[in-house]
Amino acid sequence: MTNTKQSKQTELENIEDRELVERVQNGDIEAFNPLVLKYQQKIYNLIYLRVRDQETAKDLCQDVFLKAFRALPHFKQDSAFYSWLYQIAVNCSIDFQRKQNRRKILIFEELPFNADDELPMTRAYPSPFETLENEEFRRIIRKAVRQLSPGQQRVFKLRYRRDLPIKEIALRLNKSEGTIKTHLYHAHRRLRDMLLPYLQNEPLSWNGEN
Repeated sequence: MTNTKQSKQTELENIEDRELVERVQNGDIEAFNPLVLKYQQKIYNLIYLRVRDQETAKDLCQDVFLKAFRALPHFKQDSAFYSWLYQIAVNCSIDFQRKQNRRKILIFEELPFNADDELPMTRAYPSPFETLENEEFRRIIRKAVRQLSPGQQRVFKLRYRRDLPIKEIALRLNKSEGTIKTHLYHAHRRLRDMLLPYLQNEPLSWNGEN
């Protein structure tokens, strides 16, 4: 039984894509396996170049072949199978990136203007691409903070890097608590305006290299 199955698998691997597609469309589900084996590395590489994370790329690669298998009955072979599969992979990658961008924008839109609240973008930013994306976002935030006025920078760093309460910051700077809260409020607004283009994959209008 095993030899028969292996023999069929070898036979399928030597068949052209068009015939394999036709076999799947006619009910031979096993004919899809050689298509997966033939193109899974290419599809993985394509997705990885877009998302830059191995586990995410693996998951999306599986999604691509699952979507392809489900859509195959409607594939009319007007184009080559790989061209069709390639487009599914691109669309999956774009959809994933859009979802992550929406997550980042949602976090940013929920940025509190009450200075007693936590600042989510520096406290618990949920990186979609794990370490690389997280570090990139933190780097951009650090550069954005440098664009704040000296007073806003000082208050912002004491609050979110030194983790000091409003009252202690006021004592250290010999300012009222209301003044400290006002500095933080304007710092939040300024940072949101500066970073929103980045979160939407648009160029930064300010000089991020300062």
